Amino acid sequence: MRYRLDGMEIEVFDGVYPPSEDTFLLMDSLKAYSASAALELCTGSGAVSVSLARRVRSIVATDVNPAAARNARHNLNANGCGTKAEVIVGDLFSPIAEGSKFDLIFMNPPYLPDDGTGCGDLAWEGGPDGRRVIDRFIKDVKRFLAPGGKVIFLQSTINGVSESIEALETQGMVAKVVGTSSFQFEGLIVIEASMGQHQKE
Repeated sequence: MRYRLDGMEIEVFDGVYPPSEDTFLLMDSLKAYSASAALELCTGSGAVSVSLARRVRSIVATDVNPAAARNARHNLNANGCGTKAEVIVGDLFSPIAEGSKFDLIFMNPPYLPDDGTGCGDLAWEGGPDGRRVIDRFIKDVKRFLAPGGKVIFLQSTINGVSESIEALETQGMVAKVVGTSSFQFEGLIVIEASMGQHQKE
């Protein structure tokens, strides 16, 4: 399946999450940002990394699904971004070398609650309350954030927006909502976080 998005040609391989409303919201929210070194977790097709690539010097993208990593690499290369991008297979920060720092870290995680069977699609199921990936991300993200860097991630309103902001504040970060999109039964929101003014690694 192929998409044309904001001047980009995006191909989606079988078994990879296609660009959807959440993808578009994150892409739109990131238009205000640039970076020297960027990191995307849960990259999927790589569409968001491709959209940001023209505003960064280098970008690393990861996904636990090997097919998604291949797909992201394909789309980054096809859109002329391959020389500044590295795509790695791995679960969240696990493939990132300790001590690596990024001034922009962003993610569109699986955030929908699962049905309890354990047989759902990892591209969109985020555990019983939809927070399995989000909570792990919040716990570890500041270890990889450069001074003055920004964290941007998307979630659903059914996951508890205040819970995410409070968890970030517990990590010494300052957080706010920078993007929203409403639907009949839920909303999508984008949260920005950074280290507090007096906080250091």
